[in-house]
Order: sequence, then structure tokens, then C-alpha cells
Amino acid sequence: MERTESVVVQVHPDYENQKIQEMQLFGWGLQGRQEIEQRGEAYGRPSHLAEFTGTYVIKTTVHRFVKLHFVRSLSLPNLDRIKQLEAEYEALPFPGPFSLKGPRWFTAFWAFGVFPSLIIMSEGHIGRGLGLLVAYGALVTLGIYWLKSRKKKNKLAADICRQSGIRATQLLAEVQHLAG
Repeated sequence: MERTESVVVQVHPDYENQKIQEMQLFGWGLQGRQEIEQRGEAYGRPSHLAEFTGTYVIKTTVHRFVKLHFVRSLSLPNLDRIKQLEAEYEALPFPGPFSLKGPRWFTAFWAFGVFPSLIIMSEGHIGRGLGLLVAYGALVTLGIYWLKSRKKKNKLAADICRQSGIRATQLLAEVQHLAG
């Protein structure tokens, strides 16, 4: 009897066939499939089998997913190298984008405070209106800084995803060469 190893992967139903093809590149054969209708985590993205399209690996909470059971022979040629490539492939970072909603609302909320400050100043309370204007201006400046910081983080995350996508494509090509 042949010695094997097995793994179970949860995936969104839309990406089931792509995940099966991806796993087959690493020497895994589909042993079983089970569709689950409950809350759970699953991979919710296309694989990197095609040329990198800018779609990233995302593990997300879903209410319907497919459990795939894979088996791989321990006598597979180049298994140690394939396992190394697979481990690197699975560990590639794909950070998600940061929300801009919070910084935008914060900035907009305090920006509206500028108008009452100007009204107070026009009614002859220049000192009080100027103080409020400075306070609201500082909070708006803080909001703009927060927004720019988030945009910079999003750009960095997109760059990391792009680099990981390129590396994933390289790893898949190397695995195909080993298996070929």
C-alpha cells in the first residue's frame, strides 16, 4: 500500500475548479468534496494559474463554501522541493486594503466646524471664532494626515500584493517544470 499525505482546503464555490487545478500542480489529487452551508472561512479569490491579474489571495468569512480533501503520494519525484515551493507559495503575503471611510468622515466632520467659526467671527466674537477656527483647522489637518497615511499604506499593500503575485507565478512555473 502506497504511503500518502492528505490535506483539507476550504474554498468559495466560485473558485473551486481553480483551487483544484492549483493543488494538482503541487502533486495533490482530489479525494473528496463536500459543500457546506454554514459560516466559515474560505479562500475567496482566483488562483494564480493564469497570468497575474491583480486579484489577491483573500481568506474571508463566507456562509457557503466547499471543503476539498486532497491526497498526495509520498513517493512523488522531487517531493521535498515541491513541498518547499508549496510552503513559500502559501506563505506569500497578500495584505488587504485599509478602509478610507474613517479618515474621510473624521475630516469631513471637523471641516464643517469651520463654517460656524466664521459665522461667530462675523458676529463680532473674533477671539472666540478664531480659537474655534484654529481648533477645527488642527483637527482637519489631523484628518488629512490620517487620510494620506492610509493611502500610503494602501499603496504599500498593493505593491506587496503585486510582488507576491509575480513570485506566485514564478513558483507555479517552477513547480510545473518539476512535475513536467
